[in-house]
Amino acid sequence: MAVKDGWLGRFFEDFVVGDIYRSRLGRTITETDNIQFTMITNNTNQIHFNAHYASRTAFKKPLVNSALTLSVIAGLGVADISEN
Repeated sequence: MAVKDGWLGRFFEDFVVGDIYRSRLGRTITETDNIQFTMITNNTNQIHFNAHYASRTAFKKPLVNSALTLSVIAGLGVADISEN
């Protein structure tokens, strides 16, 4: 297994099972991002958008929608993993 960073635009033949691909960019997910994504995807779980409800849970604040997290991860990898 090897960490592969610094590459842009890999081709299929460049990938090896077990390698780790790091994004050269980062992305902060804001409360607004989380609420909008949750509403756009019709997720009705209040833990993602209702601060009062979330304050009564063990987490004490709204949780980031896991589908949003996966979407951001997929987006950060586009330039490296899927452009070619």
